[in-house]
Amino acid sequence: RSQQKETVTFADRLWYGGGFSLSFSGGLNGLDGNTFAIGVSPMVGFKLTPFISIGPRFEFLYTTGRFRNSFSGPVIKYNGIDYGAGIFTRAKFLSFLFAHAETNYINRVFPTGFNGNKIVTERVGDNQTLIGLGYTSGGVFKSEVLLLYDLTADSQSTNLPLVYRFGFTYNF
Repeated sequence: RSQQKETVTFADRLWYGGGFSLSFSGGLNGLDGNTFAIGVSPMVGFKLTPFISIGPRFEFLYTTGRFRNSFSGPVIKYNGIDYGAGIFTRAKFLSFLFAHAETNYINRVFPTGFNGNKIVTERVGDNQTLIGLGYTSGGVFKSEVLLLYDLTADSQSTNLPLVYRFGFTYNF
């Protein structure tokens, strides 16, 4: 009898994933109004081993809002696009648990106030280093939940250094 070795191709080692963002809020950066945001964050992983993966992750977020400069003033509309890219590594230590580490660059636009009937914005680039754990369930198509800690978060900020993510993967 002859035994054939199973050849694993580059494509066999790839897995795909991503998440979706959706949020509503009352105001933004202290401005009186309402905002709506929607985003996507695709990623591709390459399995170095059956347990360790690396790959790129991208992030796009569109935010729209309606604000008022004063109680009787006109409604002023705002639209902004945030974008970012990074690289991650994952170590799957159980079939349903994995460690995740990521470094990325995010470019965000923030409304900072009013100048007459226009919203003044500021664009800020920020590096992040995230580490944490994730839980995944399902077969070839899986859902996942991650809890990450931002190691580079500003200690003087009122924002918590925690990042929550929910997403889906194929072939992870």
